[in-house]
Amino acid sequence: MSDQRKKGRWELVELPGGFRTSFGNWYTMTREGLESYVPGLLKRYSLEHLVRVADDWLRSREQFPVLVFMLLVYSPLPELLSLVLGLSFYVFWRTQLSALIYPWAHPAIRWICEDALLYGVFIVGLAYDSVAPVGWGQLGLSSLEITTLVGSFLIIKTGLAAMAFHFLHTRFSKKDTTAISDRILNMVLIRYGYKEGLLTGNLKAMQDEFIRLANYHKTRKKN
Repeated sequence: MSDQRKKGRWELVELPGGFRTSFGNWYTMTREGLESYVPGLLKRYSLEHLVRVADDWLRSREQFPVLVFMLLVYSPLPELLSLVLGLSFYVFWRTQLSALIYPWAHPAIRWICEDALLYGVFIVGLAYDSVAPVGWGQLGLSSLEITTLVGSFLIIKTGLAAMAFHFLHTRFSKKDTTAISDRILNMVLIRYGYKEGLLTGNLKAMQDEFIRLANYHKTRKKN
């Protein structure tokens, strides 16, 4: 039997083999496994809060690079440079995200990942030149910049960029049996554990223990 909790539009479902959220993310960790991994953490933070934090960071893999790319396009930088910088940041953010997770940064990440903010910046930026009063600075977007912006926005927001990145990462990187969702949740638990003084061990040892627990729950689920 599943245990479902709602917070606004976000939902968490507890299943025997892990957690599933309304953002479509699956975590192979149970409440009991989490408690044994970082003892006492669930007394400081609710399970819903910790998983929602992980969900927000996962969501930022697409949302944050989109925002950065839009700002680059709206800047005075040349089109090609904006495209190169935007693509570089996209790759950097997706590959290095787990190392950048900190509790103090979560409120900003959650705000940045709001669809209302992204669509607002997207629409306002495109419409600015046509509605700005005389004397105001103009963005002066060229047709190429507008086409690049709209195309990139759609490719990233529809998940096509993520699918392509996942394919290339799977094909050319070393095999990693730990899903990105589990790696992100792992770092959330570690960062919050250190913040509350509940962890004092070696980071690498903690990561290895998380992988062991995740694989254990995968095995139990199959059985």
